[in-house]
Amino acid sequence: MTPPPHHSGGTRQRLRMSMRASSLSMLAVLSAGAALGEEVATGSLEEISVTAARSEDRALQPATTLNEEQIERLLPTDFTEVFRSVMGVGIRTNSRGEAVLRLRGSEERQSQVFIDGAPISVPWDGRPDLSLFPASFIRNVSVIKSAAPIEFGANAVLGVVDISTLESGGPARVNARSEFGSHGSYLVEGEVYVPTGDLGLQFGANHFSRDALTVASRDPIPFDPLEGEGRTNTDLTSTSFFAAAALEKDWGTFRLSAIDIDADKGIAAAAHIDPDDGSPRFWRYPDWHMTQLSLAGDIALGDDTGLRLNAWHQRFEQQIVSYSDISYSVAEDRQDDRDRTYGGRMVLSHDWQAVTTRLVTSLQESTHTQSETDLIAGEAGTPEQFRQRLFSIGGEVDIPMSEKIKSSLSLAYDRASTPLTGGRPSQPAISNWAASGATAWQASDELTITATLGLRTRFPTMRELYGTALGRFLLNPDLKPETAMVGDVTFAWTPASLPLELTITPWFTRIDDTLSQRNVRVDGVSLRQRYNLDGSRGLGIEAAAVWHASEAITLEASAFWQDLKAELDENGNRPTLYQRPKGQLLLAANYSFTSGASVRAEVNHTGHAFDENEDGSVARLSGSTELNLKFYVPVKHTSYGVWQLYGAVNNITDTVVLPQLGLPDAGRAFKLGIRLTGD
Repeated sequence: MTPPPHHSGGTRQRLRMSMRASSLSMLAVLSAGAALGEEVATGSLEEISVTAARSEDRALQPATTLNEEQIERLLPTDFTEVFRSVMGVGIRTNSRGEAVLRLRGSEERQSQVFIDGAPISVPWDGRPDLSLFPASFIRNVSVIKSAAPIEFGANAVLGVVDISTLESGGPARVNARSEFGSHGSYLVEGEVYVPTGDLGLQFGANHFSRDALTVASRDPIPFDPLEGEGRTNTDLTSTSFFAAAALEKDWGTFRLSAIDIDADKGIAAAAHIDPDDGSPRFWRYPDWHMTQLSLAGDIALGDDTGLRLNAWHQRFEQQIVSYSDISYSVAEDRQDDRDRTYGGRMVLSHDWQAVTTRLVTSLQESTHTQSETDLIAGEAGTPEQFRQRLFSIGGEVDIPMSEKIKSSLSLAYDRASTPLTGGRPSQPAISNWAASGATAWQASDELTITATLGLRTRFPTMRELYGTALGRFLLNPDLKPETAMVGDVTFAWTPASLPLELTITPWFTRIDDTLSQRNVRVDGVSLRQRYNLDGSRGLGIEAAAVWHASEAITLEASAFWQDLKAELDENGNRPTLYQRPKGQLLLAANYSFTSGASVRAEVNHTGHAFDENEDGSVARLSGSTELNLKFYVPVKHTSYGVWQLYGAVNNITDTVVLPQLGLPDAGRAFKLGIRLTGD
C-alpha cells in the first residue's frame, strides 16, 4: 500500500539511469524589409544558445539569456526559481502538481524545454515538472519567445528554453551547498569538475526535502483541513544525480551527459471545491523517476562543412495513487506509467561563400505503457501501450544582404503518427509544413532591430488523444493539431554615452485549432474533454531596461502586456482563454559591496486572469504583487573557492498569488544556507 502523505518512502539511492505558399511570401517580404543585430539579452549581451548554433551570417531570433553568474545571484533551488524573474515567462503549478512554464501566455505544451540539446518533456503528456530539476545543474539559459530555430523541430510553436549544463573549462572546480527553510525544507548538494587533458568530467548529486508548501491565506482553499501555515499533501522528497564527460579534439567535440531524478511527492487538491458537491482529485506520486542521457557532437568535416549531432534516451516511470478523500487514508486506484523515448537530430551545414545552408532532420519515438489497479478490489487492469513517432526534416539558408543586414529563411516538414493506441480507435498520421524567417539589421553602433515570422505546428500528445486520467476525461477522436503563426520585432538600444541597455518587442500570435478543455456531463457525471477552438489570436508588447547606475548598483525594470482572445464559435460566443495573466511587471535592484557581498530586492506584479469553475462558469483571478529579498555574503576564501552565507525571503508580505483556482502559489517562505563556489 502506498504510504499516506507526510510519510515519504524515503530517499532511494539508486542511479537508474502549413507552411502555405502565402505564408512563404509573407516571410520573404518581412525578411527583406526588416532588421536585427546579434543577440538581445536582458542583463547580458553574450551568445549562450546551445541547440541552435550561430554562424557569422545567420540571423537568429532574439533571446533572453542568463549566464552562470546571473543564475547564482537568483539563489535558485530548482528550475522554477530561475525563470520567475524572466519577463514574459510564467510558472504555475497545475492540478497534477507539475510546475509548468508558459512563454508569452502560451499553453504549457506550446513551448519546449531542452537540456544539452535534448527535450525533457515526457512525450506522453508533453510537459516537464520543472520543480523537480535542481538549479545547480544549469550553467547557461537561453529563452526564445518566438518561432524557434529549425533545430528544435516540431511542437516548439511558441518558443523554447535552451539550457546548458556544460562547465566552461578551466581548472578543477568544486561547488557545494546546504540550506534549510520553511516547513522543514532542506537541501544538500555538491558538484565537482575535473579536467584531464582533452577530457573534462563533471559529477554532481542533490537531495531536497520539505514537509509542505506555505499558505498565505486559506480563503482560496476553504476545504483544505490542515491547520497552520502548511498545505495538505504538498510534501516532497527528491534525490538527483548528474554526470557528464566532454572530449575536445582538433576535429571536433563530443559530450555525454546524464541526469537522474527520483522523487516522492504529494499533489495539492483543488481545495476550492466542496468534496460533497464536486469532484476534486486526491492524488500522490509515491514514485516519480526520470533518467535522461544526452549525446552532443560537433564535427568539422572540412573548412566549410560542419556536422552537429544530438541523440537522447529518456526513461520515465511514475505511480499515481488516487485516494477517497483529503485525509489520504484510503487508496482507491493506482496508475503505473512507464515511458521509453529515443531521439536524435542531425544538422549538416555548408558555407558556399555567397550563402550558408543547413540541412536539419530529427526523429523521436516514444512508447508509453500504463496499467490501472483497483486497490480496494485488488484487481489489476490489463496493461495498455501507446506509441508516437515525430519526424521533421527541413533546410535553412543564410543570406548576407549587406554588411549590416542578414537574413535566414527556413522550411520544414513535420509528421506525427501513433502506431500503438492502447486499444483505442487508431488515428491517421498528421503532417504539416513549418517555416520561419529572421532578418538582422545593425542600424547603428547603438541600435539593432530584429524581425521574425514563423509558422509552427503542435501535434496533440498521446495523453490528449488517448488518456482518461483515472476516469476523469472523455476522449475526443476528432482532435486536430494546433497551427501557430508567430511574429515580432525587437529593438535593442545600448547607448555608448549611458550605462543602459534597453529592449522593446511588440509581438503577435495567430493560432488555428487551439486545443482547450470543456466540461461534459455523462450519466450525471462531469467529465473533462479536450477539443479544438476555432482559433485564437494575441497581441502583446514587452520591454526591459538594465541601468548600471554605478559599479555597485544595477537596476532592472521589465514590463509585459498581452491581449489574447479566442475566435467566435459557431454560436457567436467567444470562449474564454483561461489562466493567461493580462500583464507582468518586474522591478529589481542589485547592490554589490566591495567585500563581494550582494543584495537583491525584487517587486514582481502579475495582472489578473480568468479560470473556469467546476460548473463551467468563469471566475476572475485577481492580480498580485510579490516582494522578494535575496543576499549572499562571502565568509571565507580557500584554495578550493569561496564559502558564502546566503539567504532569501520570498513573498515577504504573504500575498495570495492565485494562478489557478484552488491552487495558490506559496506564501511567505525563507531559506538560509551556506555554499562553496569554486573560483
